Amino acid sequence: MYDELEDFPTMWRVSSVLLTLVLVVSCSDDGGEVDATVPPGKGAESALGAVDQLVDALRSGEFGEASHLAVPGQSALAALAEGAGFAEVADALRNGDEEVAANFWAGFAQGAGSFLTGSISTAEGSSIERDGVTFTTIEVVPDDGVARTVLVRDADGFRIDLFASFGGGLADKMIGPAERLLSTQTEDARLILSELQGNVSSLLVATGLPGTSAEVSQLLTSLVEIITRLG
Repeated sequence: MYDELEDFPTMWRVSSVLLTLVLVVSCSDDGGEVDATVPPGKGAESALGAVDQLVDALRSGEFGEASHLAVPGQSALAALAEGAGFAEVADALRNGDEEVAANFWAGFAQGAGSFLTGSISTAEGSSIERDGVTFTTIEVVPDDGVARTVLVRDADGFRIDLFASFGGGLADKMIGPAERLLSTQTEDARLILSELQGNVSSLLVATGLPGTSAEVSQLLTSLVEIITRLG
């Protein structure tokens, strides 16, 4: 995951543990059915509230509650980065990826140290508009004093946009699956590609986040170019 990029902030590196947890949920022994034990829920009433609620949920280990604070579908798509099969990802997209999102946040809590789980302060920043989608930046300052940015948008309530916030840590491992989607003429592949195309604005916003290196920005741009090739 490009750990060698020393200027790439730790929070943007989505750990293998995190994505493996997502993958375990996506790919069960009975053929890949997602165990949808977490009911769907609405997002927060405000952008700042979404981050504050996420922090509370992660601190208390309430990952089911945290699942409602990720943009729907993005956790399922993120599982592509660790080899989830197209059938499993498509199933989660069709039937809800709340359980996958719960495990995403469980892994995040384990892999991101004290970020979003320790003593932090949060403040709402500016808005970014991209292709008709409005993102709100939330500045998060943990104990180490190094401010980081989480991006939130309104999707049936305010939720954290995983690709806008953490896309830099996913892009390199999503390029291969995205290439295969273009050559796989199945209904599942077409669904996944369509969903990825719907998240292009998030990936493009990630290219300009503070601390994103030129190399990581290029990876994000390359991913966008692939998933929009037939768009």
